[in-house]
Amino acid sequence: MMNWLKIIATLTMLSFFSNANAQGYCNDEGVAVEDADGVITFTGDESSIGDCAFAPDEYTIKIYKMALCTAAPTRPTPSDTYDVSSCVDVIDSPDGQLVNLAAGSEMTLSDVTRPANGSYSYGYMIMANTFDIKAKKQFTNIMHTFDSGTSGNYCWTKDAIAYSSQSDNVGWTNPSPLVECGGSGGTAGIYGEILDHFDVGEYTVEAVPVTGGTLSADLITDANGLVVTTTETADRLFGVQTFTTPVVIAPSSTVFTVSFGVNQASSLWYYEDLDLGANQYQVYAIGSGPFSTSMTAN
Repeated sequence: MMNWLKIIATLTMLSFFSNANAQGYCNDEGVAVEDADGVITFTGDESSIGDCAFAPDEYTIKIYKMALCTAAPTRPTPSDTYDVSSCVDVIDSPDGQLVNLAAGSEMTLSDVTRPANGSYSYGYMIMANTFDIKAKKQFTNIMHTFDSGTSGNYCWTKDAIAYSSQSDNVGWTNPSPLVECGGSGGTAGIYGEILDHFDVGEYTVEAVPVTGGTLSADLITDANGLVVTTTETADRLFGVQTFTTPVVIAPSSTVFTVSFGVNQASSLWYYEDLDLGANQYQVYAIGSGPFSTSMTAN
């Protein structure tokens, strides 16, 4: 059954966005616009721009478990671990498998088991909470590497590793930039973002709409399976998806396909610097954004 499961990285949109731009979702009432060539234009203060996400060139994750479930898994809490007794493994990889979700790519993974025939309305995945991002993006604005003086119409990731909590206001009082901005000749490196919180003091995300259903997420540790309560302690991400249409494994099913939508998988950490001029921005990093999943059996 080694070839039974396929992982496909697509440019499928999250279901609650209607923009069909293949480059990502960056169109916020004229203050953040991405054209057909993927070039972004910002106007005004970053607080008024809202979300502006785009597809990275590479987006690598590590998967430990992926399963289908006949009943909803019980999510973990800070005092109780998760319960997945209603689930059957599709992938069980104790050492983890690295998957590069470059848009349009297709991969076949190992440690795959065909689940029993039946109807599955839920799924869950355990993965590392580190995201390796490689991206280079063009802007019509002049973009500045934070506090370094280098600037241009392009920004790209540097070879670096940092916790997501370092983007908090306190943590970023005087940050070391994780991105470089300049001319078109810049070469992107790999930025490893360690997701250790979703927002200040928040380590869980309740169910949000994604392609094919809803998705919740919890930051946990592998040692005890509990939701963490402080930054820089999580080493796993536990996600549960409720499918709008159940995944049906029939006797004739030969291929199980998991598609990842990565067109919102990166975004800028930046702010407008009026000392440099209107619509010019200081950029700290190109960090991770959300990705979506959908599952089908054929």
